[in-house]
Amino acid sequence: MPGLLGLGQLLALVILVLQPTGTLEAQCPIPSIANGQLRSAENFTYGSTATLECDPGFTALGTSTTARCTFNGRWYPRVPSCVPGQCSHPPAVEHADVQHRHEFLVGTTLTYSCRVGFSLIPGVSPATTCLQNFTWSSVPRLCQKVQCPTPVIPHGREASPRREGYTFGQQVEFRCDHGYVLMGSERVQCLSDGMWRPPVPYCDRVCDAPPKITNGQHSGMGVKQFPYGSEVKYSCSEGLSLIGDESIHCTSEDGENLAWSRPAPECRVVRCPRPVVERGRMTPQRFTFPYGLLLHFSCDEGFRLRGAAQSRCRADGTWDPPVPTCQPVVCPQPRIPYGRLKSPLGGRKWYQTNETVTFECLHGYQFSDNGMMPLGDTGTTTCLPDGSWTPLPKCIEEGDADVCQEVHYTKATFECGVPVEEVKTLMEIQKLFLEIKKLELELKN
Repeated sequence: MPGLLGLGQLLALVILVLQPTGTLEAQCPIPSIANGQLRSAENFTYGSTATLECDPGFTALGTSTTARCTFNGRWYPRVPSCVPGQCSHPPAVEHADVQHRHEFLVGTTLTYSCRVGFSLIPGVSPATTCLQNFTWSSVPRLCQKVQCPTPVIPHGREASPRREGYTFGQQVEFRCDHGYVLMGSERVQCLSDGMWRPPVPYCDRVCDAPPKITNGQHSGMGVKQFPYGSEVKYSCSEGLSLIGDESIHCTSEDGENLAWSRPAPECRVVRCPRPVVERGRMTPQRFTFPYGLLLHFSCDEGFRLRGAAQSRCRADGTWDPPVPTCQPVVCPQPRIPYGRLKSPLGGRKWYQTNETVTFECLHGYQFSDNGMMPLGDTGTTTCLPDGSWTPLPKCIEEGDADVCQEVHYTKATFECGVPVEEVKTLMEIQKLFLEIKKLELELKN
């Protein structure tokens, strides 16, 4: 013999020798397969064929699902195993996307989401599941275009024919009825969130065109609409005056209807007469005096305004307030304590500028001019251009005159630079003089 037989070969030879006699058959073991089993129409003996059946949701690993029992009691090829099955890529859904994955095992559930501008149809589930037969559960139509609410614009309309519905991306233009103006954007678009952007406008009432005026114009020329609060200003042609308020505005008295706040002004030739103020002046100096001109008045020295210092030319050609006059300045009757005016001037109440009056002191009193001039028997004062008097004289008791004179003399001596020692001596003399006067008054009383 070329060599010894191996143990396996020897066992196979024995089986082969014994088979024809029917005394011994090769038997293959029944394998334990997770999530599956072998099925055969025959017993698991030599030459029989078995097929692998995996449990639902599982599939055989490998390319072959059958095995044959060989003469040595083994399965050939090796029995494959059962592994979890998976579905192919989920089906495409119109206007929707699904999360991307590398594998989709049985039992996996995916949820679709609608693309921008589309929304989920109410009552429809966006989910699909990988079934045990490795197919996906049915997916109905999921997404529809986003719907925007029908735009409502009172006192207005759409520029194009009205639609049954408004979906994402559509645009709408608006127009207002006569007598109304569009407040907001005239064009809006339906966006992905189901809202109109910019917001839907509204139509507001407007005033009619401002009234025109002869020989003038207003600032609203060329403007088509005049909503609430609009203002226009008027102006006149050169050489004419605007009579009335310069501007008017669109307003409402009843909270609903709109109208202009007041009638339009007029353009007319208006001139006031030249003011004549004797003994006075006016500014500015002009040759003509149109409506609205404001003049300022003043008087010459010695005269005083009677009336208002300003006057304006009115629409009826008159000055308001009336042009003032310049009256001579007068001084009221002067009075002094312990004195009186000498006749015949004593009975007058008013005195003209530069007029001088004379006083006399009552019995027991004499004039004093505060030491600036010698005492006298009469005193005078003069009426000044501003209506006041020059300093009035003073009447003092005759006994007080010496005392006052001494005081003023001492004050003048000190102010004239007399040495301090001499001033002290003078003050001592003054003190002694005052004490003598005091004693004389006490004896007198």
